[in-house]
Amino acid sequence: MVSKKWEFLYLSQEDCITAGGTDMGGAMKAAERSFFLHGKGDFIQPGKPVIRWGGPETEETTGRIMSMPSWLGGEQYREELEKRDLIGPVNTAGIKFIPARPWNPQKYGLPRASALIIIVDPETLIPSCVMDGAIVSAMRTGAAAGVAAKYLANRDSKILGLVGASVQGRTQLMGMKKAVPSLETCRVYDINKKTVQQFAKQMSDLAQMKIEVAKSAEVALREADIISTATIASTPYVKAEWYKEGVFHAESSFWDTYTEALGVMDLIFVDDWFQVKHHGVDVSWRAVRDGIIQEDGITGNLGEVVAGIKKGRTDQKQRILFNPIGLAIHDLSEAHRVFQNAKQMGIGKKVTLFKNPDAWLKKIRL
Repeated sequence: MVSKKWEFLYLSQEDCITAGGTDMGGAMKAAERSFFLHGKGDFIQPGKPVIRWGGPETEETTGRIMSMPSWLGGEQYREELEKRDLIGPVNTAGIKFIPARPWNPQKYGLPRASALIIIVDPETLIPSCVMDGAIVSAMRTGAAAGVAAKYLANRDSKILGLVGASVQGRTQLMGMKKAVPSLETCRVYDINKKTVQQFAKQMSDLAQMKIEVAKSAEVALREADIISTATIASTPYVKAEWYKEGVFHAESSFWDTYTEALGVMDLIFVDDWFQVKHHGVDVSWRAVRDGIIQEDGITGNLGEVVAGIKKGRTDQKQRILFNPIGLAIHDLSEAHRVFQNAKQMGIGKKVTLFKNPDAWLKKIRL
């Protein structure tokens, strides 16, 4: 007789670290895998519901709660995934629950965002893993920008201009350096002087780069070959005239760049245009909404480039923007990588979901 008992693996944040969750090389393989499968159409990803206390602009002031479900395949592309060294198929579904309060760090000494990720068993669709999602979420965001740089930035780029020196700034830096090893200098700006000084002190050796603290966002970005903006700014500050020829800009937050600046871009890529429109916040969508560019001015989804369906950079002088909304399939791909590592390493705690799923029926009371 088949046992009705069911256990899932619980992975704490510390477990995720031990299982390779902070390995940017591994995270980038997972992100590139999900971009590739997105380009091939081997995924299911509904528009993510968001709880807000007001309009989209309140996400950076009051907070939000997102729920991000997805399914990611890969079985029919197993051979190509392995040839590309992209780990292999996923073939299951999961969901990330991610609430965020902007005042948590200052008021409570807690992270701005926390997260839980559930991965289901593909046969029964019962949870097989429940894990901390904060590390996965931060790493996959930096990894996604890194994959974009791999395909869209000039290969001889030397200077990274970075605005935002908190958690996302760190993963952005590591993702960019992993993708473009020629990078030598990071010019970083943050409105919090203590945060940016700590960043410069701690990240220089980790990223094997010279870190220069910039006096302003403009100083950080004007001469940069690659730009990353990853802040919780609620008003734009990045101007069109700051972009040099050949620049690649990863706008991984929402409000940093003036919509007018997109008018000078030769190519504009997103991670998923349907999701960007559904969320209705990103600068690429606002630029279309406000008539700065036409909708066909969005060159395409990055997955189309990764899958070889569309071309990325074709000229060293092209100015290129990558404006991702953040995809559930990236979370699932990276979480699945960490989950598989944890199983192989014997990491985590087995938790009983139920011993007998029908036993409660005898406990019903008026």
